[in-house]
Amino acid sequence: MPTTLDDSGASANWVVREGCTWSRQFTAKINGTAVNITSYTITAEVTSAPTSDTALKTFTVTKTNAAGGVFRITVAASSADLAPGTYWWSLQWNDGTDDLALCSGSFIVKDWTL
Repeated sequence: MPTTLDDSGASANWVVREGCTWSRQFTAKINGTAVNITSYTITAEVTSAPTSDTALKTFTVTKTNAAGGVFRITVAASSADLAPGTYWWSLQWNDGTDDLALCSGSFIVKDWTL
């Protein structure tokens, strides 16, 4: 998902199904050039609302190509047990100096039935 960031980060809404793996891959670039994220700390979480500081779910971050700026955030299906509803998700990184808000938006969990 290509995005342009400002001081508040990008807005990105996300819709998932309950009980399924929630995962998204990102590539960090500045002016088209990959950002080497080898030494960066990346965190992402789901909260009940944009104003909440309490994580309901915390994503596992995997740097799949750190030198190329590629990483994936995941909540395994076994932990994807939020009730259907609308929540908030956010993603940030720390480059060793500062935290930078990258993305946030609504996180909608839909019912999964057969």
